[in-house]
Amino acid sequence: MLYLSRAEFDRYARFNSWGSARETFSFEDMCDVEIPIPEIKIQKSIADIYNVYITRKEINERLKEQIKKMCPVLIKGALEEGE
Repeated sequence: MLYLSRAEFDRYARFNSWGSARETFSFEDMCDVEIPIPEIKIQKSIADIYNVYITRKEINERLKEQIKKMCPVLIKGALEEGE
């Protein structure tokens, strides 16, 4: 999916599509596309990077929620201390 999402593939599909009002890139045309498959070590590295990204995103969301809950307490403490 990462390969098909690239801008280069989009340009390839648009160049090889046909139609006037609407571009058409049929399944038969898609069958002619050769998708390079990287070696398994590279595939695993990409999967590891993606998993770390997803985990980081989840941690970030939890941190935002914790900060949102703590902010009123911190502001109140800062105001009381400033008096």
